[in-house]
Amino acid sequence: MLVNYDGNRPIYQQIIEQVEHWIASDHWQQNEKVPSVRQLAEDMEVNPTTIQRAYSVLEKEEMLISQRGIGKFVTNKTERISDLRLRLIEAHLAAFITQLRKLELTQNEREHIIERIVRSTNE
Repeated sequence: MLVNYDGNRPIYQQIIEQVEHWIASDHWQQNEKVPSVRQLAEDMEVNPTTIQRAYSVLEKEEMLISQRGIGKFVTNKTERISDLRLRLIEAHLAAFITQLRKLELTQNEREHIIERIVRSTNE
């Protein structure tokens, strides 16, 4: 699993974002054991210290939990996962709206585009 890293941001931060995406999209499910530091480092072709740093941040944020001698697991706290999903959705929508504004469309044109997208996704 080779990841294209953005050279302008720390790799561990990009790994945090990738893991959050996996959790939010149920690629890694609630209570599921996650790959070991060594395994994920090998899979993502990064230094294990980078994965450990990302995992540590995710543990502090209560997205991952550690069980001594067993490994790390996705949180069992449904509200944490729900909050993560909401945060990611808000970030995507904010970026989308920013892009619409850069196109210098009128408010009416922006609303029309959004309505068309909503209709097309409901079909």
